[in-house]
Amino acid sequence: MGKSKRRLAVVYLLLVITSTLFLTGCWDRHEIQDRSFVLAVAIDLADQGDEHSTPLETFAEGSGQKPLRLSLQVLSLSPQKRGENSPSKTYVISNTGRSIHEMLRDANGQNSKPLWFEHIQSIIISEAAVRKFGLTPLIDLFRRDAEVRWRTKIYITPQDARPFLDFVPPTGEAGGIFIGNISRSIKNLHIAGSNTDLGATSVRLDNKVDVVLPAILMSDKQVKVKGMAVFKKDKFVEYWDEYTIKGAKFLLGIEKAALIAFSCPIHPEETVVFEMFQQETTVTPQIDGEQISFKIDIAMRGNIGEISCSSDHDATDKAFMDKAEALFAQEVQHNIEYALKVMQKSGVDDAGFARRLKAYEPKTWDKVKDRWDEVFPTIPLIINVKISIQNTGEHK
Repeated sequence: MGKSKRRLAVVYLLLVITSTLFLTGCWDRHEIQDRSFVLAVAIDLADQGDEHSTPLETFAEGSGQKPLRLSLQVLSLSPQKRGENSPSKTYVISNTGRSIHEMLRDANGQNSKPLWFEHIQSIIISEAAVRKFGLTPLIDLFRRDAEVRWRTKIYITPQDARPFLDFVPPTGEAGGIFIGNISRSIKNLHIAGSNTDLGATSVRLDNKVDVVLPAILMSDKQVKVKGMAVFKKDKFVEYWDEYTIKGAKFLLGIEKAALIAFSCPIHPEETVVFEMFQQETTVTPQIDGEQISFKIDIAMRGNIGEISCSSDHDATDKAFMDKAEALFAQEVQHNIEYALKVMQKSGVDDAGFARRLKAYEPKTWDKVKDRWDEVFPTIPLIINVKISIQNTGEHK
């Protein structure tokens, strides 16, 4: 072998050896048992829930008050015996201060392992905190931090947020995971789950669009997502009830599975239920001089889900089915009109009428965009609902 070939072989060998140095693993690797996974965050005013506070929930900083309390639910990765199936164990640490970021860093002084935020499932904020500070400052850190997933769910509660971190679900899973999954139901029209995570909320705030978030309550060691917290941009306005949420979802056409009920005209104390499995909604602005209106065309298909007075009705009878379709359509229209009145009264355009007007009638939008808050409450709807019952189930 010539001298040049030997040198080339040595160079190749050195390259191979050098490259293996970069294949030995992640330079910043931490074993799972050496991390503390934060599953949920609660944000309150510092004087809320004083029964949970301790003298350690503070730290020395510059002048000024400490108006906020930040609480973290941390997963305890304690070893278990083979075959053991005990509930997930969590513990809570809290801090008070002005900066969410600084409170998070200082919380490491209450924990033996580094806090890890990639697995946060839910952020629960008290109504008192958002009323005083607005939504944007309270979630700004979580929007910026690359560790926090944008699928994290955000909830607003009229109660203290801190006690939700002590909630022990009946399923045995960690409370933060349980609460994060509640609003992911795809068959409940009463839950404001769609577009209420951290990512969607961040996009709405960036675009200066009104924000809606699910409200959460706790009573007798049970939690429930009930109603919706409504924000004008990032300022808290009020809560909407479940019927308003349902009508708003019909307007948006975002539900592909839902139940619609009406009182039987012959037996008013009994109920007939329609199970919708397909919805097509078209919202079109109509311009007549200075008057702006919106035409809503809704087509729904589904099955008869329940007839509580079924012994007196034959679901295969065409006259009964035609009457049922008309009454279901009437209920949907009434629900939409109810939701629109609530939206217009609060001045919160959750259905995106401004967005549709801007897209379909840009010239008209340019004329009213600076006074949309005045125009929106005066807009009427022209509603056309068509219900098609495809099946009556396994029993007539």
